[in-house]
Amino acid sequence: MAESWEAVHLRGQQTIGMWTTFAPDFVLASLTLAQHTADVAEILTRVNDRDVQQATVALAAAARDDNYNFIRDLNTRAAQVIDGLLDVEDDLHTVLDDVYAADLYTQEGNLTRARRLIDLWTRLNAARAALTPALPPLLIGTVAGADLQAAVTRHADLLQTLDSERHELSQRRSRLSAHVRQVDRNNKRLYAVWSGNFPVGTPEHEALRLIDTEEGTTPPTTLEIDALAQTGLSVAVTYVAGGGRRATSLQLLYQLVGAQGADEGVDDDYGHPTPVVLAGQTIGPFEAGQTVNLKTVAENSAGAVEGAVKTIVLA
Repeated sequence: MAESWEAVHLRGQQTIGMWTTFAPDFVLASLTLAQHTADVAEILTRVNDRDVQQATVALAAAARDDNYNFIRDLNTRAAQVIDGLLDVEDDLHTVLDDVYAADLYTQEGNLTRARRLIDLWTRLNAARAALTPALPPLLIGTVAGADLQAAVTRHADLLQTLDSERHELSQRRSRLSAHVRQVDRNNKRLYAVWSGNFPVGTPEHEALRLIDTEEGTTPPTTLEIDALAQTGLSVAVTYVAGGGRRATSLQLLYQLVGAQGADEGVDDDYGHPTPVVLAGQTIGPFEAGQTVNLKTVAENSAGAVEGAVKTIVLA
């Protein structure tokens, strides 16, 4: 689906062609042909800047998810292995009990469990080293306790990086939108002034036919969610093809409901907007047991329409 900047860029190119061919020395207040040409070209530069940053955000999110999934997986497997290795009377069972007591259904709970597991792993390695003959440090597959420690230490940095990259993406989107609005205003100003400056019937006035003009805008069509699928603790969203026509903004919004049986409450509204990716997208991660309500909003200058709410409960 075409983005709103594309129509402005096309009209800018048409305006430049008319301006160059029929009256290159014509000046609109302080706006010259050279300046407008540069401004129209800069739209593509800003679009590329935004797209590059979108890819950077996706990579940062993937790095966070991979690291978190590594911690979460090891929390379960390492605890099970250590549980099987400890003698029934081993005092380390009290430390293991603290590991098991940490909540595996929240991100902070998983990080707490990992920190307790690192402590247990360190104590176990010391006990193994004190045996005669000494045993080597415990490996879970090929993973050492230091690897879990590194992942826990790294996670805060990954979260900060993702937050910073999202902030930069927001800034680039804002700069693109502001620049497109400026070019759009200049396109329309030039059209109006040109039309009044050159008499009807002259080649200059007839050249206005080369420029696309906007017809009356009608509201966009609804974009419906086709399917929701759980992937890990994230949600994959696909859309019904052909929806959202004429929209200049397509947003996916979701509302979180607390985990079943937990007193975590419900979001007051759909306060988590993210731009729609028509090819499909994944949002999250969330927490096991949470209910996620999702809907779309398609909007243009004539109004906004919402899609039907779809719901998924995370296992």
